[in-house]
Amino acid sequence: MKKSLLVAFSILLLSACTTTRLSDEAMGTLIEDFIASEQIENRHSVSAFTLDSYGELNDEYVIFRSAPMRHYLIKLAPRCSELSFSMGLVLHRRFGNTLSEGLDYVYVPDSLPFKCFINKIYPLTKAQHDALRNNIKAEITELKLKEEHASDSETPEPAAE
Repeated sequence: MKKSLLVAFSILLLSACTTTRLSDEAMGTLIEDFIASEQIENRHSVSAFTLDSYGELNDEYVIFRSAPMRHYLIKLAPRCSELSFSMGLVLHRRFGNTLSEGLDYVYVPDSLPFKCFINKIYPLTKAQHDALRNNIKAEITELKLKEEHASDSETPEPAAE
């Protein structure tokens, strides 16, 4: 009896730890709508660029952070499906500290060196970066609520005696 209760509790605990994530298509649509609504202009290159960190949004978009705290929304082509499974990213630049679309690319070091070229570079202000993050969080929260509502409706009603 103790073992079955422990197993049931473990399963419940693990299911509570699962993370809800937007599909790549939903994330792509959200990002493209954000770019259009904010009227963010594509820059063909960024000089004095030093990659500080990055955040993968989906297999097509990443955010690069450059010192001092500048953010760039980067569109990759072709899609880089290995990004979500990797612990790191390698940025290859042709010209020193300049980031250029079409010439520079990223790849995941622990897989085959499949090049994902930088297709577009969108500089983000701090306000735009924060707004994009908040939009993503709001979409995930809404998705979680829908999932919880769906799982609640699947629970069978107790039989009346």
